[in-house]
Amino acid sequence: MRFQLIAARTALAALLVAVLAALCAVALVRLGLLTDEGGRTLMVPATGLGLISLALAFLWLRSALARNEGEGKRIGLIALAGALTFLYAPLTYVYYGYKAPPIHDVTTDPEDPPQFVALAKIHPANSRVFEAARKISYHGEQVTVAYALHEEYPALTKPHAGLLVSPQKAYWRCFERAKALGWTIVDASEKEQRIEATDKSLWFGRISDIVIRVRPAGAIGSRVDIRSQSRDSELDHGRNAARIKAFFRQLRL
Repeated sequence: MRFQLIAARTALAALLVAVLAALCAVALVRLGLLTDEGGRTLMVPATGLGLISLALAFLWLRSALARNEGEGKRIGLIALAGALTFLYAPLTYVYYGYKAPPIHDVTTDPEDPPQFVALAKIHPANSRVFEAARKISYHGEQVTVAYALHEEYPALTKPHAGLLVSPQKAYWRCFERAKALGWTIVDASEKEQRIEATDKSLWFGRISDIVIRVRPAGAIGSRVDIRSQSRDSELDHGRNAARIKAFFRQLRL
């Protein structure tokens, strides 16, 4: 029974240290005292401690079930639930780092992507030119960025009928949905049917630039295309595609 209590307490202690290290990494990056790379480096031991906490919490659970003894129940359950919650973000980040194409610029129209206008005046580390023909390694093969987008995100890049409303109504619907998602509107031109916005990642505040374009589709409909580009990171771990998917869920396309 003593092992059971020690496992629970050690699991909780490891979790608290992991959370503290992660909070320090986030705070230092957001305050500009640590680079993005430095923040990711600090997250490695934090994640390791989270995994140790999870393993110890499972050992506590196994012992508790085997002995039918609830010693350390509150501490063990807190450690188990906390470790699972804490590890979700970093492990998801790592998973999509391996699964998602190694790109930082995602659009629904790789052949004719929406173009930045207001945000083009900001010169990020990444080029504002959408490099559709750039070769990347995808599933062990050398393919173009455009090919990888079509293969990995067919629901986003396939031709679609769009909205059965006028471009003007579609434009304002897009505007409201972008605001609802918490994006910061940088520029909006009803005449050009273009909206530009920025969004920040939850942990390190990485900035992605977004441009939405509305065009007529058919006699009465509209087509909406969107592009989301990481301002500085070379890889986006699937975040830009996830952002576009969230936008279309809001738009009900």
